[in-house]
Amino acid sequence: MGETGCGKSVTAHSVMGLIPVPPGRIVGGTVTFGKHGNLLDLKEEEMQKLRGKEMSMIFQDPMSSLNPVFTAGFQVEEAIVTHDRHISKKDLLSRVVGLFKKVNISDPEKSVHSYPHMLSGGMKQRVMIAMGLSCGPKLIIADEPTTALDVSIQAQILTLLKKLQKEEGSSVLLISHDLGVIAAMAKNVAVMYAGSIVEYAPVSDLFQQPMHPYTKGLLGAIPRLDRDIERLAVIPGTLPNLFDLPEGCKFRERCSEALEICASVRPRLIEIEPGHEVACHACARDR
Repeated sequence: MGETGCGKSVTAHSVMGLIPVPPGRIVGGTVTFGKHGNLLDLKEEEMQKLRGKEMSMIFQDPMSSLNPVFTAGFQVEEAIVTHDRHISKKDLLSRVVGLFKKVNISDPEKSVHSYPHMLSGGMKQRVMIAMGLSCGPKLIIADEPTTALDVSIQAQILTLLKKLQKEEGSSVLLISHDLGVIAAMAKNVAVMYAGSIVEYAPVSDLFQQPMHPYTKGLLGAIPRLDRDIERLAVIPGTLPNLFDLPEGCKFRERCSEALEICASVRPRLIEIEPGHEVACHACARDR
């Protein structure tokens, strides 16, 4: 989780090998995935075999992610045929209809022949989820899957994701800046700021005892129903320019707990408590 521009989607695209080159490039680090080891060492042909089949991505905006000139069913079929070229047309249609039923798309036999403009926002998102599930992946990356949907449809989509995750036995990497969604869905949370993870913890620990000043600021900016708050907290300033990052801690200029060391030394993630990691000099000093 994290505010817009902190690097959530770029991180997900890096895992999938979808960073456009140029101008983007991965200059270091590893992406370890099961028996395949470091994905950064794989050739593009090998990554193509993994994408869709073993790892898939539900993109942020179904309104623009679906091609308007092809039917919803055809676009789900494409992912299946890519990894199973010998499947018959009859079996292919049956499989897509089954996927539409699984994601609760109404009248699936008819909807497979519908074009995106004929479907509601919620139905388009369900088509994207069906596409992501089409080959039974072990990892599903959901990039803000409830963007542009009203609250009732958001709840339906999130409930559906949770149900399918249990049924399919897949892992879900959920990207969101909605802390309510994070609290309801996540087991572990990574908080990102300016391209780096600044705090990582089990979801209950993070919400009950946030440690990084940025995490505290995010939680303090949320209206609460269980207490009276005259004025919500505000994190001053804006994200730094990612092309010209400051020395030391990237959050220093917006932080109320900054120390002298923060100006020159960039903090690294350290385990403050079991399972709870924070990149903050002030937290490390206090412990």
